[in-house]
Amino acid sequence: MLEAIYALGSARSFRTHKWRSLVCHGQSNFTVAGTVQAERGDSCKLGVRRSFTENSATAQCLPLQVLDSATFSLLEGAPEKRRQLLDWLVFHVEPLHYIDDWQRYTKTLSHRNALLRSANPRREDLQYWTGELAVLGERLHQRRVAMFDAYVPVVEEVYQAINRQASQPIDISLHYYSGWEHDTSLDTKLNEAIDRDIELGYTRDGPHRADIRVRAEGKPALEVLSRGQLKSLIASFRVAQAKLLRQYGINSVVLVDDLAAELDASRRQALCQLLTQLGLQVFYTSIDIDDLASCFEEPPKRFHVKHGQVIPQS
Repeated sequence: MLEAIYALGSARSFRTHKWRSLVCHGQSNFTVAGTVQAERGDSCKLGVRRSFTENSATAQCLPLQVLDSATFSLLEGAPEKRRQLLDWLVFHVEPLHYIDDWQRYTKTLSHRNALLRSANPRREDLQYWTGELAVLGERLHQRRVAMFDAYVPVVEEVYQAINRQASQPIDISLHYYSGWEHDTSLDTKLNEAIDRDIELGYTRDGPHRADIRVRAEGKPALEVLSRGQLKSLIASFRVAQAKLLRQYGINSVVLVDDLAAELDASRRQALCQLLTQLGLQVFYTSIDIDDLASCFEEPPKRFHVKHGQVIPQS
Protein backbone atom coordinates (compact mmCIF):
# COMPACT_ATOMS: atom_id res chain seq x y z
CA MET A 1 0.00 0.00 0.00
CA LEU A 2 2.82 2.40 0.85
CA GLU A 3 4.54 1.53 -2.39
CA ALA A 4 1.40 2.22 -4.41
CA ILE A 5 1.09 5.68 -2.84
CA TYR A 6 4.76 6.39 -3.46
CA ALA A 7 4.47 5.26 -7.07
CA LEU A 8 1.51 7.63 -7.48
CA GLY A 9 3.68 10.59 -6.51
CA SER A 10 6.95 9.58 -8.15
CA ALA A 11 6.31 6.82 -10.72
CA ARG A 12 8.91 4.65 -9.00
CA SER A 13 9.54 2.53 -5.92
CA PHE A 14 11.21 3.67 -2.70
CA ARG A 15 12.75 0.19 -2.34
CA THR A 16 14.42 -0.21 -5.72
CA HIS A 17 15.33 1.77 -8.83
CA LYS A 18 13.82 -0.98 -11.03
CA TRP A 19 10.18 -0.03 -11.60
CA ARG A 20 9.54 -3.47 -13.15
CA SER A 21 9.60 -4.92 -9.64
CA LEU A 22 6.26 -3.16 -9.04
CA VAL A 23 4.52 -5.24 -11.72
CA CYS A 24 2.87 -8.33 -10.25
CA HIS A 25 4.17 -11.70 -11.40
CA GLY A 26 2.46 -12.79 -14.59
CA GLN A 27 1.22 -9.27 -15.43
CA SER A 28 2.48 -6.85 -18.07
CA ASN A 29 1.82 -3.52 -16.31
CA PHE A 30 0.63 -1.71 -13.22
CA THR A 31 -1.72 1.26 -12.85
CA VAL A 32 -2.25 3.48 -9.81
CA ALA A 33 -4.82 6.27 -9.68
CA GLY A 34 -5.81 8.67 -6.93
CA THR A 35 -6.98 12.15 -6.02
CA VAL A 36 -5.07 14.69 -3.93
CA GLN A 37 -7.47 16.93 -2.02
CA ALA A 38 -6.07 20.35 -1.05
CA GLU A 39 -7.23 22.25 2.05
CA ARG A 40 -8.63 25.09 -0.04
CA GLY A 41 -10.95 22.65 -1.79
CA ASP A 42 -9.03 22.14 -5.03
CA SER A 43 -8.29 18.60 -6.10
CA CYS A 44 -5.63 17.09 -8.31
CA LYS A 45 -6.19 13.75 -10.02
CA LEU A 46 -3.09 11.63 -10.46
CA GLY A 47 -2.48 8.53 -12.51
CA VAL A 48 0.58 6.41 -13.16
CA ARG A 49 0.86 3.54 -15.58
CA ARG A 50 4.06 1.62 -16.23
CA SER A 51 4.10 -1.11 -18.82
CA PHE A 52 6.70 -3.27 -20.49
CA THR A 53 5.35 -1.99 -23.82
CA GLU A 54 4.19 1.57 -23.07
CA ASN A 55 5.73 4.81 -21.96
CA SER A 56 4.85 6.18 -18.52
CA ALA A 57 2.79 9.24 -17.67
CA THR A 58 2.79 10.87 -14.26
CA ALA A 59 1.96 14.15 -12.53
CA GLN A 60 4.09 15.73 -9.82
CA CYS A 61 1.76 17.30 -7.25
CA LEU A 62 2.06 14.84 -4.35
CA PRO A 63 4.90 15.67 -1.89
CA LEU A 64 5.94 12.45 -0.14
CA GLN A 65 7.99 11.69 2.94
CA VAL A 66 9.20 8.12 3.48
CA LEU A 67 10.62 6.68 6.68
CA ASP A 68 11.71 3.06 6.27
CA SER A 69 14.73 0.81 6.79
CA ALA A 70 16.50 2.34 3.78
CA THR A 71 16.53 5.80 5.36
CA PHE A 72 19.87 5.04 7.04
CA SER A 73 21.45 5.68 3.63
CA LEU A 74 20.67 9.35 4.22
CA LEU A 75 23.60 9.51 6.67
CA GLU A 76 25.58 6.49 5.49
CA GLY A 77 25.37 7.25 1.78
CA ALA A 78 26.98 9.76 -0.57
CA PRO A 79 26.52 13.56 -0.19
CA GLU A 80 23.95 13.46 -3.01
CA LYS A 81 21.46 11.91 -0.56
CA ARG A 82 21.80 14.84 1.83
CA ARG A 83 21.78 17.47 -0.93
CA GLN A 84 18.42 16.10 -1.96
CA LEU A 85 16.98 17.16 1.41
CA LEU A 86 17.47 20.81 0.51
CA ASP A 87 16.75 20.40 -3.19
CA TRP A 88 13.43 18.70 -2.41
CA LEU A 89 12.39 21.59 -0.18
CA VAL A 90 13.49 24.35 -2.55
CA PHE A 91 11.83 22.56 -5.45
CA HIS A 92 8.44 22.50 -3.72
CA VAL A 93 8.68 26.07 -2.39
CA GLU A 94 9.84 27.72 -5.63
CA PRO A 95 9.65 25.04 -8.35
CA LEU A 96 9.85 27.18 -11.51
CA HIS A 97 12.96 29.14 -10.51
CA TYR A 98 14.83 26.21 -9.01
CA ILE A 99 14.17 23.74 -11.83
CA ASP A 100 15.32 26.27 -14.42
CA ASP A 101 18.49 27.16 -12.51
CA TRP A 102 19.36 23.53 -11.79
CA GLN A 103 18.80 22.37 -15.37
CA ARG A 104 20.92 25.22 -16.74
CA TYR A 105 23.64 24.56 -14.17
CA THR A 106 23.72 20.83 -14.97
CA LYS A 107 23.91 21.51 -18.71
CA THR A 108 26.68 24.09 -18.27
CA LEU A 109 28.63 21.74 -15.99
CA SER A 110 28.36 19.00 -18.63
CA HIS A 111 29.74 21.34 -21.33
CA ARG A 112 32.62 22.48 -19.11
CA ASN A 113 33.53 18.90 -18.17
CA ALA A 114 33.44 17.80 -21.82
CA LEU A 115 35.85 20.61 -22.67
CA LEU A 116 38.11 19.68 -19.73
CA ARG A 117 38.29 16.10 -21.03
CA SER A 118 39.11 17.16 -24.57
CA ALA A 119 42.61 17.09 -25.98
CA ASN A 120 44.66 20.14 -24.89
CA PRO A 121 41.84 22.31 -23.46
CA ARG A 122 42.75 26.01 -23.36
CA ARG A 123 41.92 28.52 -20.65
CA GLU A 124 40.34 30.95 -23.10
CA ASP A 125 38.00 28.21 -24.36
CA LEU A 126 36.91 27.47 -20.79
CA GLN A 127 36.29 31.11 -19.87
CA TYR A 128 32.66 31.31 -21.06
CA TRP A 129 31.56 28.07 -19.37
CA THR A 130 33.42 28.97 -16.19
CA GLY A 131 31.67 32.34 -15.94
CA GLU A 132 28.24 30.89 -16.67
CA LEU A 133 28.76 28.05 -14.17
CA ALA A 134 29.81 30.51 -11.48
CA VAL A 135 26.70 32.69 -11.90
CA LEU A 136 24.29 29.76 -11.85
CA GLY A 137 26.19 28.01 -9.06
CA GLU A 138 26.06 31.04 -6.77
CA ARG A 139 22.34 31.35 -7.43
CA LEU A 140 21.72 27.71 -6.50
CA HIS A 141 23.92 28.12 -3.45
CA GLN A 142 21.97 31.13 -2.18
CA ARG A 143 18.64 29.31 -2.56
CA ARG A 144 19.98 26.32 -0.65
CA VAL A 145 21.48 28.45 2.12
CA ALA A 146 18.20 30.30 2.65
CA MET A 147 16.33 27.00 2.90
CA PHE A 148 19.00 25.46 5.15
CA ASP A 149 18.76 28.40 7.57
CA ALA A 150 14.99 27.87 7.80
CA TYR A 151 15.29 24.08 7.99
CA VAL A 152 17.87 23.60 10.77
CA PRO A 153 15.83 25.12 13.66
CA VAL A 154 12.88 22.91 12.69
CA VAL A 155 15.07 19.79 12.66
CA GLU A 156 16.43 20.66 16.11
CA GLU A 157 12.93 21.27 17.47
CA VAL A 158 11.59 17.98 16.10
CA TYR A 159 14.65 16.01 17.26
CA GLN A 160 14.26 17.31 20.80
CA ALA A 161 10.55 16.42 20.79
CA ILE A 162 11.15 12.85 19.60
CA ASN A 163 13.93 12.31 22.14
CA ARG A 164 12.41 14.23 25.03
CA GLN A 165 12.41 11.15 27.29
CA ALA A 166 15.98 10.12 26.49
CA SER A 167 18.06 9.58 29.63
CA GLN A 168 21.11 11.23 28.07
CA PRO A 169 20.20 13.83 25.42
CA ILE A 170 22.79 14.13 22.65
CA ASP A 171 23.66 17.46 21.08
CA ILE A 172 23.16 17.42 17.29
CA SER A 173 24.48 20.01 14.85
CA LEU A 174 24.08 20.42 11.09
CA HIS A 175 26.56 22.27 8.87
CA TYR A 176 26.10 23.11 5.21
CA TYR A 177 29.13 22.71 2.93
CA SER A 178 28.63 24.66 -0.29
CA GLY A 179 30.79 22.46 -2.52
CA TRP A 180 33.81 24.74 -2.35
CA GLU A 181 35.64 26.54 0.43
CA HIS A 182 33.41 29.57 0.80
CA ASP A 183 36.06 32.08 1.77
CA THR A 184 35.98 33.15 -1.87
CA SER A 185 33.46 33.44 -4.70
CA LEU A 186 32.79 30.43 -6.93
CA ASP A 187 34.03 32.39 -9.95
CA THR A 188 37.37 33.08 -8.26
CA LYS A 189 37.65 29.47 -7.08
CA LEU A 190 36.92 28.02 -10.53
CA ASN A 191 39.47 30.29 -12.20
CA GLU A 192 42.13 29.55 -9.58
CA ALA A 193 41.60 25.81 -10.03
CA ILE A 194 41.50 25.61 -13.84
CA ASP A 195 44.87 23.84 -14.09
CA ARG A 196 43.80 21.28 -11.51
CA ASP A 197 40.44 20.72 -13.25
CA ILE A 198 42.24 20.24 -16.59
CA GLU A 199 44.46 17.63 -14.97
CA LEU A 200 41.48 15.89 -13.34
CA GLY A 201 39.27 16.14 -16.41
CA TYR A 202 36.25 17.41 -14.48
CA THR A 203 35.00 20.36 -12.41
CA ARG A 204 35.73 19.65 -8.78
CA ASP A 205 34.20 22.72 -7.11
CA GLY A 206 30.59 23.84 -7.13
CA PRO A 207 27.13 23.15 -5.68
CA HIS A 208 27.13 19.71 -7.37
CA ARG A 209 29.50 18.68 -4.55
CA ALA A 210 27.56 20.29 -1.66
CA ASP A 211 26.82 18.34 1.50
CA ILE A 212 25.04 18.56 4.84
CA ARG A 213 27.44 17.41 7.53
CA VAL A 214 25.80 16.02 10.64
CA ARG A 215 27.63 15.88 13.95
CA ALA A 216 26.74 14.52 17.37
CA GLU A 217 28.61 15.84 20.40
CA GLY A 218 31.08 17.44 17.98
CA LYS A 219 31.87 14.19 16.11
CA PRO A 220 30.44 12.65 12.92
CA ALA A 221 27.00 11.34 13.84
CA LEU A 222 27.71 7.86 12.45
CA GLU A 223 30.57 7.45 14.93
CA VAL A 224 28.47 8.36 17.98
CA LEU A 225 24.83 7.39 17.55
CA SER A 226 23.27 3.95 17.90
CA ARG A 227 20.91 2.60 15.23
CA GLY A 228 17.90 3.72 17.23
CA GLN A 229 19.35 7.20 17.74
CA LEU A 230 20.20 7.42 14.03
CA LYS A 231 16.67 6.49 13.05
CA SER A 232 15.19 9.09 15.40
CA LEU A 233 17.52 11.68 13.84
CA ILE A 234 16.55 10.72 10.29
CA ALA A 235 12.89 10.75 11.32
CA SER A 236 13.51 14.30 12.53
CA PHE A 237 14.81 15.25 9.06
CA ARG A 238 11.69 13.87 7.38
CA VAL A 239 9.18 15.33 9.83
CA ALA A 240 10.98 18.68 9.72
CA GLN A 241 10.67 18.71 5.93
CA ALA A 242 6.93 18.14 6.21
CA LYS A 243 6.61 20.72 8.99
CA LEU A 244 8.55 23.38 7.08
CA LEU A 245 6.52 22.84 3.90
CA ARG A 246 3.39 23.11 6.04
CA GLN A 247 4.45 26.69 6.85
CA TYR A 248 4.31 27.42 3.12
CA GLY A 249 0.83 25.91 2.85
CA ILE A 250 2.11 22.69 1.27
CA ASN A 251 0.90 19.38 2.72
CA SER A 252 2.96 16.22 2.47
CA VAL A 253 1.79 12.63 2.68
CA VAL A 254 3.97 10.64 5.08
CA LEU A 255 4.71 6.92 4.66
CA VAL A 256 6.14 5.17 7.72
CA ASP A 257 7.16 1.57 7.07
CA ASP A 258 7.62 -0.76 10.08
CA LEU A 259 7.45 1.97 12.70
CA ALA A 260 8.76 -0.22 15.53
CA ALA A 261 12.06 -1.10 13.84
CA GLU A 262 14.89 0.50 15.89
CA LEU A 263 12.52 2.89 17.68
CA ASP A 264 11.54 2.31 21.31
CA ALA A 265 8.02 2.93 22.60
CA SER A 266 8.63 6.50 23.81
CA ARG A 267 10.14 7.63 20.50
CA ARG A 268 7.38 5.92 18.51
CA GLN A 269 4.75 7.71 20.54
CA ALA A 270 6.48 11.09 20.27
CA LEU A 271 6.90 10.71 16.49
CA CYS A 272 3.24 9.80 15.98
CA GLN A 273 2.11 12.71 18.14
CA LEU A 274 4.19 15.14 16.09
CA LEU A 275 2.72 13.87 12.83
CA THR A 276 -0.80 13.98 14.26
CA GLN A 277 -0.30 17.59 15.37
CA LEU A 278 0.76 18.55 11.83
CA GLY A 279 -2.63 17.40 10.55
CA LEU A 280 -1.10 15.48 7.63
CA GLN A 281 -2.22 12.23 6.10
CA VAL A 282 0.07 9.49 7.40
CA PHE A 283 0.21 5.80 6.52
CA TYR A 284 1.92 3.47 8.99
CA THR A 285 2.76 -0.20 8.61
CA SER A 286 3.50 -2.51 11.49
CA ILE A 287 3.89 -6.24 11.94
CA ASP A 288 2.40 -6.07 15.44
CA ILE A 289 -0.69 -3.91 15.98
CA ASP A 290 0.34 -3.32 19.59
CA ASP A 291 3.36 -1.34 18.39
CA LEU A 292 0.94 1.23 16.97
CA ALA A 293 -1.99 1.03 19.39
CA SER A 294 -0.18 2.85 22.21
CA CYS A 295 0.89 5.73 19.93
CA PHE A 296 -2.53 7.33 19.46
CA GLU A 297 -5.17 8.78 21.74
CA GLU A 298 -7.84 7.79 19.23
CA PRO A 299 -7.48 4.54 17.25
CA PRO A 300 -6.49 5.25 13.62
CA LYS A 301 -8.16 3.66 10.64
CA ARG A 302 -6.85 0.15 10.14
CA PHE A 303 -6.30 -1.84 6.97
CA HIS A 304 -5.13 -5.39 6.48
CA VAL A 305 -3.27 -6.44 3.34
CA LYS A 306 -3.91 -10.02 2.31
CA HIS A 307 -3.16 -11.63 -1.03
CA GLY A 308 -2.67 -8.20 -2.59
CA GLN A 309 -6.00 -6.87 -1.36
CA VAL A 310 -6.30 -3.89 1.04
CA ILE A 311 -9.16 -4.64 3.43
CA PRO A 312 -10.56 -2.06 5.92
CA GLN A 313 -10.71 -3.35 9.50
CA SER A 314 -13.42 -2.40 11.96
